[in-house]
Amino acid sequence: MKGCLSFIIKLIIAVLVFFGLVHLGAIDYLKDKLDEYKNPSQEQMLDKTKDVIDLSQIDDEYSIDKNLKILKNRMIMADHNATGQKMVMIEPKDGDILTKKDINSKDIQQKIDEIRAKYKHKVVKFDTLKVEKHGNLEGINQEIPYVKISASISNLPMKDIEGIIGVAELENGKNLIVISFNEKGKYSQIITDAFYKKVEKCKDNTNG
Repeated sequence: MKGCLSFIIKLIIAVLVFFGLVHLGAIDYLKDKLDEYKNPSQEQMLDKTKDVIDLSQIDDEYSIDKNLKILKNRMIMADHNATGQKMVMIEPKDGDILTKKDINSKDIQQKIDEIRAKYKHKVVKFDTLKVEKHGNLEGINQEIPYVKISASISNLPMKDIEGIIGVAELENGKNLIVISFNEKGKYSQIITDAFYKKVEKCKDNTNG
C-alpha cells in the first residue's frame, strides 16, 4: 500500500509540474525549439555553415537545404528555388580525395572512376558518370576549375543528370568540392555561376 501511495504522489507531482510548465509557457518554448531543430530558419542555417563557408550574400532565389556532417565529411546543399538545381559543397574528411590538380588533369575521368569504385556501396549508385569538358568559374574568392559531367543513376527518381564537379580551396588550405547538377536538359551554368559568385571564404574555419 505504501508503494502504491508513493507512486500516486509521484504521478500527481509530475502532472502538477507539467501543468505548471504549460502555464509558464515552457512547453510551447520546448516545442518551438524542437521545430527549430527539425526545420531551422535560413538565418540559422547560414550561421551554422560559417565554420566552412560564407553564404550570407547569396540571393533570395537560392535557399540552403542541408547542412550535414557524415563520418567526418561535411556537406552543405543549396537549392535554386525556381528550377530545383542543386549546389553542393563538400569538405571531405580526406582532404586530397579530389584536388584542383586532379580537375585540371587529362586523367580526371580515371580519378572520378576510382572515387566511384571506392564509394560504390554508398546511397547514390551511378550506372555511368562521364566527364565531358573542362571549364572555370569565378567564386569563393578564386578561380574554380571544374569538369562538366553527365551521369545516370539507378536508385533515385532523378535518373539522368548533368552538371559540374569542381574544387575550391578554403581559408584553412583544405579542399572544398563544389558540385552543381540538375536533371538532363534542365541544368544551367548561369545559375551555378551566379550562386558561387556570391559565396565567399569564411575566416572562421582557419583552424578547422
